[in-house]
Amino acid sequence: MSREKVPDQKDRYRPGCLAKSLAGRDKGRLYVIMRDAGEYVILTDGDIRTVTRPKRKNKKHVQLQYPQDETLEHKLERSETVSDEEIVKVLKASREASAARRNRRNV
Repeated sequence: MSREKVPDQKDRYRPGCLAKSLAGRDKGRLYVIMRDAGEYVILTDGDIRTVTRPKRKNKKHVQLQYPQDETLEHKLERSETVSDEEIVKVLKASREASAARRNRRNV
């Protein structure tokens, strides 16, 4: 069983990381971190919160999700353009992987 790599505290909220909302009317919703803004993170889900209209959320109100999607992370680190469709695809794949892990545990 391999252990998932958890980044250092200073690198926790990197662009491209997945985060789940813990508070507010969007509680439970999965997002991609677009950038770190001090005590806030800028989030997008490619659907309601698009790349052009992201959500600002307090870091205390999000939980990072592992494993992360490295391709999206690298694109954002290099300041390349990321489309809403790419974000939706990554979030969908993450939800499916999470559901598969839950099903394996329940068997």
